[in-house]
Amino acid sequence: MALYVHLVKMTHQGASKIREMSSTYETVRKFGESLGCKPLNVVACFGEYDFVGLWDCPNEVAALKLAGCAVSNGTVQIQTLPAFKIEDFFKIVSELPK
Repeated sequence: MALYVHLVKMTHQGASKIREMSSTYETVRKFGESLGCKPLNVVACFGEYDFVGLWDCPNEVAALKLAGCAVSNGTVQIQTLPAFKIEDFFKIVSELPK
């Protein structure tokens, strides 16, 4: 499994349908879980991004389908970032030549 961070911004259309966002998220979450993706943490934010999600997905195809499902109704835009657990990151960089 691989970690992916979704940085999510509501579109103007999404902001106008903010009361429906809960059911939209549930649709995306269920579709993601059908692909083998697990939401590890999804939070609402103030600032540049409206939501940030940390997902564990079996591969990048599943992560792409998950993001595609989320943006398909026009209510959000997503930037997807592959990520590593900090312990894995430190192990990888410890193997770099000096």
